[in-house]
Amino acid sequence: MDLVKRSFIRACKNHSYLSFQMISQILTPLCETHKVRQPTSKEAIKAFVGEINDSINNLGQSLVFVKYNIASEEYLVYSKTDATPDTVVNTGLTAEECQYFSKLLDRIASQEDCCIPWNAAYNENMHSKSLHKGHMQQLLKKWCNMGYFQEIDDSFYLGPRSLVELSFYLSSNYSEHIKNCTLCKGLVMWDIRCSSCQIQFHRECIHKYLQKRDICPSCSNLWTTPLRRSTDAS
Repeated sequence: MDLVKRSFIRACKNHSYLSFQMISQILTPLCETHKVRQPTSKEAIKAFVGEINDSINNLGQSLVFVKYNIASEEYLVYSKTDATPDTVVNTGLTAEECQYFSKLLDRIASQEDCCIPWNAAYNENMHSKSLHKGHMQQLLKKWCNMGYFQEIDDSFYLGPRSLVELSFYLSSNYSEHIKNCTLCKGLVMWDIRCSSCQIQFHRECIHKYLQKRDICPSCSNLWTTPLRRSTDAS
């Protein structure tokens, strides 16, 4: 199993973030090759990842599951601990490229819905004269593949890796609208709010909580917000 774990860590580094489907696609051939039992359920996969984390935390690395509600998905994110906008991007980038990353991150995070239209990412205020639009598009594609940003419906959002790796930076500098879910302590965006106090929670977290109590964990008023999304199937 140790060989499977080492190979899985390399895959996480290469992909940056993985859905449960991708995790299974990676683990299936690895476990078959090394003749070990494959963790298949979400609970078993999370326990497997927890064992890996015990061995890499002291190396400044971590594997974290994050609820990414804008895509209605939960991802496993490879992250560097204690990261900042100045350290997350590759060291091979120029000063102008690093500055562009920081400006883009701050521009998106400063919006209440944490997204900007695609054309705002190429605004002249976002870069120096040395970066042309084609080069910026290449950088954005790279950073989206790394999970720092996501392009959805012609808009750029904070990506799942940013929510993990830069959670302290984001919640500290944009605390007026970027909050932690009080139930799981992870960053929460684009999800369900209490109709009384407007505090936001992960839908899965509040659903589990309400199975035992019927009040908001923040304001203690009766919870009245429907748990189902309007787009959910009946």
